[in-house]
Amino acid sequence: MHGVVQGVGFRPFVYRLAMEEGLKGFIGNDTGGVTIEIEGPVENVEAFKRRLQAEAPPLSRIDSVIAESVSPKQEKIFRIVVSDAAGQVSTGIPPDAATCSDCLRELLNPHDRRYRYPFLNCTNCGPRFTITRRIPYDRPQTSMARFKMCAECQAEYDDPINRRFHAQPNACAACGPRVWLEASNGAEIPSDDPVTRAIDRLMAGEIMAIKGIGGFHLAVDATNEFAVMRLRDRKHRYGKPLAVMVRDLEAASELCVMTPEEEQLLTTVARPIVICLKKTGNGIAPSVAPGIPWLGVFLPYAPLQHLLFADPRVRGLVMTSANLSEEPIAIENGEALERLGSIADAFLMHDREILQRSDDSVMTLVDGSPQIVRRARGFVPLAVPLPPSIDAPPLLAVGGHLKNVFALARGRFAYQSQHLGDLETLTGLEFFRESLEHMMHTFEIEPETVVRDQHPGYLSTSWAQKWASERSLPLIAVQHHHAHIAACMADHRIEGSVIGISLDGTGFGSDGCIWGGEVLVSRLESFDRFAHLDYVPMPGGEAAIREPWRMALGALHAAGFDIERPEILGRFGANFEDARVLLRMMDRGLNTPLTSSCGRLFDAVAAVVLGRGVVDYEAQAAIELEGVAVEEPDAPAGGYPFETVAGNPMKGDPWRFSAAPMWRALWVDLLAGVGKARISARFHAGLADAFARAAVLARNATGIRQVVLSGGCMHNRRLVRLLRAALEAQGFEVFGQVQVSPGDGGLSYGQAVVAAAVLRKESAGDAGRTT
Repeated sequence: MHGVVQGVGFRPFVYRLAMEEGLKGFIGNDTGGVTIEIEGPVENVEAFKRRLQAEAPPLSRIDSVIAESVSPKQEKIFRIVVSDAAGQVSTGIPPDAATCSDCLRELLNPHDRRYRYPFLNCTNCGPRFTITRRIPYDRPQTSMARFKMCAECQAEYDDPINRRFHAQPNACAACGPRVWLEASNGAEIPSDDPVTRAIDRLMAGEIMAIKGIGGFHLAVDATNEFAVMRLRDRKHRYGKPLAVMVRDLEAASELCVMTPEEEQLLTTVARPIVICLKKTGNGIAPSVAPGIPWLGVFLPYAPLQHLLFADPRVRGLVMTSANLSEEPIAIENGEALERLGSIADAFLMHDREILQRSDDSVMTLVDGSPQIVRRARGFVPLAVPLPPSIDAPPLLAVGGHLKNVFALARGRFAYQSQHLGDLETLTGLEFFRESLEHMMHTFEIEPETVVRDQHPGYLSTSWAQKWASERSLPLIAVQHHHAHIAACMADHRIEGSVIGISLDGTGFGSDGCIWGGEVLVSRLESFDRFAHLDYVPMPGGEAAIREPWRMALGALHAAGFDIERPEILGRFGANFEDARVLLRMMDRGLNTPLTSSCGRLFDAVAAVVLGRGVVDYEAQAAIELEGVAVEEPDAPAGGYPFETVAGNPMKGDPWRFSAAPMWRALWVDLLAGVGKARISARFHAGLADAFARAAVLARNATGIRQVVLSGGCMHNRRLVRLLRAALEAQGFEVFGQVQVSPGDGGLSYGQAVVAAAVLRKESAGDAGRTT
């Protein structure tokens, strides 16, 4: 049996099943999954086979079963045999799983021997990926190897009817990891109850660094505005929303307007952060999520966190990754003291080693469907299937520059890394390297091909070039938006041609410009650019991403506006000299790339409508522009118009959509005193209509009726809702991403899909036009 069948209680489940059916034989872990030999009366064997998949443990995932008949071996009993570590790895490590209800009852039961023990777990819950060195998943292969079980724990581990039967992290206070308090200088703070003392400090407004499953969190009382502002100042995280952990669903519903689907997401075994609509007057400090109507909330997923919320004083805790802004999360005790000593007032430490950094996953509902924003704890390292026709050679896809995630692929599956963050620092690159080494070692995948983005300036590009060169490996470059579309196609096992709408902030185009508002006629191995937003100047290059006022002046200049007019400059605090400098840059083409980016269009509109001239974090302007319209109807007074400029895509001349009439109509509304919310809603409606019209044009030219949506702008709830409705009204079948993020977190999966499809076509002797 292949799939996630190790570390999830599969062997004890099979043992009990065999006992109930009166069968003999054995089960053992191996590098392929589990191997079962079963013998007995035919009707019992058939019942066993039926129940094997129907009643499988909740954390397991069965990808395939290979069964064959053998001669009976006259087994006397059914037994669990020693794991076999030989052979090629083709099974999966389970993700870390939230504390189950049985363990939670024990944790809070004063009469249980594990009462208030912060590391209890069983086969249905607890750490997995973050403590595993390699497959097979057995205790000697984990960071629990150094903790020898006491007699009681060993008895549970050896008892086939106990839910801790072969639970590899099994431990108790007598034999397992312990927790303690330390000051920021590394001195231990004596305490008989370090958890309660940590709560005392949190309630006094202190910043605590708390070691968890996949790394440290920085925690403060979410209702204490002063404490939250201290955290922001020390962490250098200004403006970017912080997530709040709460006790349970009831507490979450006090903070947010919760839909049943959001409640379901919150309580999945992955326990992701879920972005929900805030309730007004919810008592959470205003600076937790300023300027937007949403709040990220999540529930405790580790016993130590449940102990924090067992104290009635704790209503909500900001729990954010323990790092300086955009650095990797800290995992080692010494590392945490060194990197966080200037941020945290004290540390709640433990001595169970974390082998892999893993941030909290983030999800949201987009048009009623769950969408992954950040794929990490609770999901990684679950394999993501490749399209049915692809049997990939071993390859490495390195992803992009921001929100980096790499992917290893072999055979029918790709294995994405956890969210690694932005590759802009040496510490970020080191996190990339250590994660890659760990996953290559764990899954025993030695890449034979390396895949990268086409952008020449990405650190991931230069790293891939160097790494491939050192190993004499072929290197494949995949266009950014093609990778996005291919990821969504593979997500839905689509192997024919599609109309792909890929909207994001930055992607290097085949013509050397910055793409991001794209309509592609796409196959897995190749694409044609059918239409795009018209190019506008991006004065200052990357500076325009951090300072949206630059994009606003560039877009308005392209639309024919006199950008030196005071009423324009006053919208976002620019001055006459700013405008003159940018005009000279644009006229001379100095550091002014052309872009078709939808993300940059959002920035420009947000600068004009909201006055958001400078951003503190990526996509802030676009998020705030969406947020201001949250109470508006979907299409108030119609959307702003975009002009269609005809082209001939089959001859390399795509259709274009000019935003000039949109800007003129928007400016009329501004002068008439129309509210920001209405203007934002009309902009969203017009943009969705423009891309729906582009899809109709593409269908008229190709006959294709399937549309896939991808790119970071597909995190925008309003845009996706309007776009999907408009497309479906035209008779299209519309697909959004499910298993990976539509943003750059899903890029490496798409790169791997494209590369595997290209290699398959080349091996068939028909390379054709590739990516």
